[in-house]
Amino acid sequence: MKRMYGVDMQVPAGKRPGFYAQVIHKIGDHVNVFDRDGRLFIVESPKERDTLRDLLQKAGMLGEEFTLWLLPEGAEIAHLDDVGFVSHNEHAYLYADRVAAFSLDSSAGEERDRWAALEQCREHVIGTLPPSSSRPALYLVDANQTDLIDGIARAYRTAVTWWNE
Repeated sequence: MKRMYGVDMQVPAGKRPGFYAQVIHKIGDHVNVFDRDGRLFIVESPKERDTLRDLLQKAGMLGEEFTLWLLPEGAEIAHLDDVGFVSHNEHAYLYADRVAAFSLDSSAGEERDRWAALEQCREHVIGTLPPSSSRPALYLVDANQTDLIDGIARAYRTAVTWWNE
């Protein structure tokens, strides 16, 4: 997962068509836009997000802002529309405030307890991310269920690690 930033552009009524084109051109000159989904511009850094925000604010077109997770290839998400979206460029994103990612700590507890904890946690998992060279497989849950997942891990005398890549 990679942290990304989305800024929504609100198109005000009554503006001339050339005004919209000028704003898009100015964004292209000053911001490295990684991806788009309709009026949502997706950038890779807080600096790019701030520049984009300033440009849209000056034009009176600033909408909502979102922190996003760009999903890697092989991610499996049930009901993606509830927690994210797929852009026009076929990149899958999650809204960072709607999900939490964890892995089971392989050094905590007995193997059978880790297995049992993971099986119970799976009842609440909405997606999985395959392991990478820098981290184990991750399990995604609703952001409001972190205490529940921690409680399951404690009940089985094991632990989870929460990821904020």
